[in-house]
Amino acid sequence: MKNSDTIASTPPEKDHTPVEEIKEQAKAETYRLITESKETPGIIEGNDIAKLSEPLKAIAALYSGLGGSGCEDGNCGLTTALVLGKQDSQQQKDLVKKWFRKDAAAEQLIKQDFYQMPNSSSNFSDFRFLTFEQKGDTVTVNYNLMTYSHGEIDYIQGPDKFVIKGNTIETLHRNIWKDVK
Repeated sequence: MKNSDTIASTPPEKDHTPVEEIKEQAKAETYRLITESKETPGIIEGNDIAKLSEPLKAIAALYSGLGGSGCEDGNCGLTTALVLGKQDSQQQKDLVKKWFRKDAAAEQLIKQDFYQMPNSSSNFSDFRFLTFEQKGDTVTVNYNLMTYSHGEIDYIQGPDKFVIKGNTIETLHRNIWKDVK
């Protein structure tokens, strides 16, 4: 038997990914809320924001309190694009309260009135990018948040994970404000 006969008789490798897994991968939906630009903050993407379901909008409202998006005079780009008005509007509070029951970070943000320092202050933060990927009830939040404090720049990065359970959202993992349990 020749080597070429052995090679020719070896069947090609097949992809053994189950059909269900392939279907689940195909169902993933990506939303780019803030896209990266050469400058911080990133660019607010109104078209993708307009497509968000209510629970995804609640996650976005939460993130608009966890980090800045070009905040000045009580207005932050992400909160405005979500059509929630000014930072700390009653709409923003109600949406986060509705979906994030018993979530310590959400409760703390509400107590702090979702306050974000303006970009002109000596301490502020801005999302360089913020993207949601939804697969079924699981939402992965990818982001890069630049924090500025008295001339020092640092970055906090995702991914964070949430699961939508009926009419509530449960935090599975969060890098941002990870000390708040």
